[in-house]
Amino acid sequence: MLRRKVFVTFLCMVLLAGSAASEQPQRPPGPVMMVHFDYYPKDRPRIRSLEQRLESAIKRARVGELGETEFHIDGNDGYLYMYGPDPDRLYVVVSTILKSSSLMIDAEVTKWHGPRTETFVIHPDGKR
Repeated sequence: MLRRKVFVTFLCMVLLAGSAASEQPQRPPGPVMMVHFDYYPKDRPRIRSLEQRLESAIKRARVGELGETEFHIDGNDGYLYMYGPDPDRLYVVVSTILKSSSLMIDAEVTKWHGPRTETFVIHPDGKR
């Protein structure tokens, strides 16, 4: 009898844990937005600050999440990856932050809309 109660309790815990895990939103299979930028190794503290601002804005607006930042070994190519259901809404939230950073001048933004992509450059005059 005790074994049966232990087994039933264990089974209930497994079922509850499994249903809770399945209710969490899944990250899309790939990023919906990528920002390719140039940097120097001395810029890394400023990039970390930019990441924190982007992450905070994305979470506050509930439009997705900031992924990992990729730095190439040669020390001058960086990539910010962002995930979410709608790349346009995500860009609306982060565009002001990106445009305000001198590190993002002439950065190339790529948004994925399923199989279609849209790529553009952030210009120094603040346009697009």
